[in-house]
Amino acid sequence: MAGKMTQGLLLATSAWMVLAPLAQAQTTGEGAAQDSKSLGTIHLDGTKGYVAGKSRAGTKTDTPLEETPASVSVVTEAQIADQGAKSVAQALRYTPGVSAEYRGASNISDEVYMRGFGYAPRYVDGLAFGGSGQQIDAWALESVAAVKGPASVLYGQASPGGLIDSTTKKADGRTINHIGMSTGSHSRAEARFDFARQIEGTDLAWRFVGNAAQADTQEKGLQTRRLMLAPSVRWTPDDATSLTVFAMYQREPDAGYRNFREYLGTVVPTTYGYIPADFLVGQADFERSSRTAHSLGFDFEHKLSETLTLRSKGRISQGDWTQRTLVWGSLAADERTISRSVTESYSETRQATLDNQAELKFRTGAAEHTLLAGFDVQYTRGRSSGTSGAAVNPIDWTNPGASTIGTIGAPRNTNDSTSHTRQHGLYLQDQIAWNGLNVQAGLRYDWATSVSQNNISGNRTHIDSEALSGRLGALYDWGNGFATYASYSTSFEPVNQVPQAGESAFDPTEGKQLEVGVKWANSDDSLTATLSVYDLRQTNVMKSVPGTSPARYEQVGEIRSRGVELEVQGQVTEAFSMIGSYSYNDSRISKSNNAAEVGLHNDRVPMHQAALWGKYSFESGWDLALGLRYMGTSFDRTNQWNAPAVTLVDLAVGYDLGRFDSRYDGMRAQLNVTNLTDEFYTASCASRFACFVGNERNVTLALDYQW
Repeated sequence: MAGKMTQGLLLATSAWMVLAPLAQAQTTGEGAAQDSKSLGTIHLDGTKGYVAGKSRAGTKTDTPLEETPASVSVVTEAQIADQGAKSVAQALRYTPGVSAEYRGASNISDEVYMRGFGYAPRYVDGLAFGGSGQQIDAWALESVAAVKGPASVLYGQASPGGLIDSTTKKADGRTINHIGMSTGSHSRAEARFDFARQIEGTDLAWRFVGNAAQADTQEKGLQTRRLMLAPSVRWTPDDATSLTVFAMYQREPDAGYRNFREYLGTVVPTTYGYIPADFLVGQADFERSSRTAHSLGFDFEHKLSETLTLRSKGRISQGDWTQRTLVWGSLAADERTISRSVTESYSETRQATLDNQAELKFRTGAAEHTLLAGFDVQYTRGRSSGTSGAAVNPIDWTNPGASTIGTIGAPRNTNDSTSHTRQHGLYLQDQIAWNGLNVQAGLRYDWATSVSQNNISGNRTHIDSEALSGRLGALYDWGNGFATYASYSTSFEPVNQVPQAGESAFDPTEGKQLEVGVKWANSDDSLTATLSVYDLRQTNVMKSVPGTSPARYEQVGEIRSRGVELEVQGQVTEAFSMIGSYSYNDSRISKSNNAAEVGLHNDRVPMHQAALWGKYSFESGWDLALGLRYMGTSFDRTNQWNAPAVTLVDLAVGYDLGRFDSRYDGMRAQLNVTNLTDEFYTASCASRFACFVGNERNVTLALDYQW
């Protein structure tokens, strides 16, 4: 690996020697240079380093986070860059209340658990983003926000634990010149760029972001390859109007590997020891995983007056994912031989989303109101097909090179289905500010329809759901940097289980949360802290009636999640910045028609998580960062096959090459190492035969140039 890294660094350095003088020659105007130096520290939204001043994710308005009566964690562009995150899940590694990488090395779809519940819905630029296991490239993102707890009042159907909303890089009038390269573990090679301009003499600005990367997977013999392109154009004919049109194309001929292991050999050793983290249960020349995604969207805003603003945003997207893999069965009695079967699948998603808003600011006496009314629509069409269960020859993990697939047996299961889902929602929210008191009250009503068809049997199901959700919260700013808040919020998720003949359609599951907390910020908002305590319940959970065949279901289940979260982030001194977090989550089945499962912990969620990241910038141009991540014991569904606690160490070292030679002003080298001690660990277990091995040590050496 060292040889490949050295070759990559020499190639990158040679390229910079040529590009740097050319780029400097093209730089015009002192203002452009000043703009570039502010990147990653202060943005137009008030972001300072690791602290985000505002986020629309929690309120859909430009409300400062310190005035929002809810827990919203934001990972900024500076944090993403400093920690070398390559995905949304990696960006959330240091965020409390989030189980970001429960699948370990198999997390290629950004599946995230929040406050004990999975899978957290994913949004991009405030609009639903999903289907076909898509994963957005972290280079395309300006920030990632985790909205904790029920959030249906603004977004419709959602997991009770919360949702993730990522903001992409788009044209905003700034001048940006940024190119970069990186190399590292698993033969990584990456080239990226970010260019932006305001077109002189016009009302138009543009931005073009791109990344091309390839690397081997942790498992031997496989590779990942990705190309991401994201152009955008903004039109501002006057100070009151703006229209941004943006697109994204992401092609992955090799999307990565997704599989699982069993408890024996992963959590506890076999007679021959642990099964290596880089072991591939499949055959490299047989495995296949390819994805394509593209989208086109717009964001429009027009101020009719000083008090009334209209907004509209929408996106159409399409994605597909083709997979063929050998699935792990189980270890034989000899603890060497693993049975395998073939799974082939194809999925495609077509999605259209639209969110229309009207924001009115007015006063009633001494109280200031920000009233938001909106109507949004989501339409998704999905198609999935495939086969599973076809047996092949087993593999000996102690001598995998001697194994062959052999004759592929007949598939046990074949599927081919089409689904159509629609959601329409009306929402109204009032934010009231009066003498340090900030109140947020909102209501929403949704109509959701789901139609699915089995294309093999011809069976068709149609399910309609309606739900009312809301939020009421209050925050009081004491004027000394501290603010206290309390909130009550609800959520819903439609139930797609088809009732038997003569039974009524099932009600949506519901989430209800009571949260109280304290927020603190220093005088210039460069250092913030949030402490929150919550009691969250999911009701109307589906449970099969014991002893019925075919199984009958009833909505008697309940899951209760209680916890504490602490988050500190920002600039401690001019040279030292930090991120600290701790979360305690006790999520259990609290009601069921099966007495044996009452009291069991939710699977794959650690009760305790803690993280600490500190970065020190030296006057010599060097900076050093060290991170610690503790993930406590997590449970499987039966609470018998549990993943033990682990502590991981991360490291980052950066250097401003302009300090070495002024000709390379704006050039920065950075070394990132995750899991520095190369700890072998289990990320989580869903059952005895569904455990996920964690990420090995990963080293990345990057060279970036901004001018």
